[in-house]
Amino acid sequence: MAKGLPQIGDKFKGAVQKTDQEQRITDLQAEVERLRASQSPELETEIAKLREQLQTQTGEIAIDTGLIDPNPNQPRQTITQESIQAKARLLKKHGQITPVILVPQDNGRYMLLDGQLRWSGAKLLGWETIRALIVPQPQDLDQSSLLTFLGFEDLNPLDKAEAIFKEITKSTGLEIDEVATTLGAVLKRLERNNQVKELTKLLISSSEEQQQGLEVLDINNEEQALFLVFLEFGLNPASVKSNLLPMLSLPEDLKKAIRYQELKGAHALALATLSSRILKISEQEAAIERIKATEQVLKESLTVPETRDLIKGIKAQYLTSEQSESKEVKVIIQKISSGLSEITLANASREQLQSLQEILEQKLNEIGKLIE
Repeated sequence: MAKGLPQIGDKFKGAVQKTDQEQRITDLQAEVERLRASQSPELETEIAKLREQLQTQTGEIAIDTGLIDPNPNQPRQTITQESIQAKARLLKKHGQITPVILVPQDNGRYMLLDGQLRWSGAKLLGWETIRALIVPQPQDLDQSSLLTFLGFEDLNPLDKAEAIFKEITKSTGLEIDEVATTLGAVLKRLERNNQVKELTKLLISSSEEQQQGLEVLDINNEEQALFLVFLEFGLNPASVKSNLLPMLSLPEDLKKAIRYQELKGAHALALATLSSRILKISEQEAAIERIKATEQVLKESLTVPETRDLIKGIKAQYLTSEQSESKEVKVIIQKISSGLSEITLANASREQLQSLQEILEQKLNEIGKLIE
């Protein structure tokens, strides 16, 4: 059966099911009518209690906004005043469409599992209460929070990457560099064997089918643990490697721009090529160039291709003196052009061709970074 994104409800097995709620509501309504008919001396008190229970059984209750605390380990680490104001405007115009999800605490307060912006917007509007669903404490609150955000919230790529890799290191025991190495090695192996599409198909498979599929793809136990986490969160491992993993190594100026200026991830990755190594200047000078370029990208709302053009112009200013042809590269070009003929390649073994492909792919990637 297709799985799609992980189902948040699976994390809360103890929650009352709909059919049970309906029966409970019917019973409570009958009890209210019985008390009214009996004219009990404590009628109004009992009815008030039953009404409260009846409201609870419908699945949503009004909770004092002052009794709610944010989840300190929530995936959304970037909450700007602008985003809160935008949510407040929507709440004022349309009302609260979706209830927040709360976990009861021992001190009589509640912790947010989902709905940080809705709660913050409600407080900004001066709302005394907010509609909420109360759920039991999940066995793994961090993972449940991440699943909730992946399913319902639009995390920026940096928050998403940090939250995902925090959960991955916790679940697998691997460090970030080990995750990157394992991820890269497996994907390269699958690319060589033309099996990347088979891995992608597992995203919509059941847990059992995913386990079996990874075994068919010759992904070993330690690798399986890593890839099962990706699949559980509905994440394409190839996309994680290309788009999320690089977020973690961005320079601080670009991370701040993502968090507080809403710089897009693709723009940030392009701007990251304005590094001291590529421009052959100090880290401080490179940071100044990136910050200036970032401000221009945001001010002019540049597209990714336009951003790359801007970056090419900046690089040209620093690399003009090094544009003379390299004799070594010229010799290599000639050797590749004349030496790697169709006949030569046809006479090579499969292992040699695979090794040559890996080397050429690596070098093409390095060249691409230099000429972006």
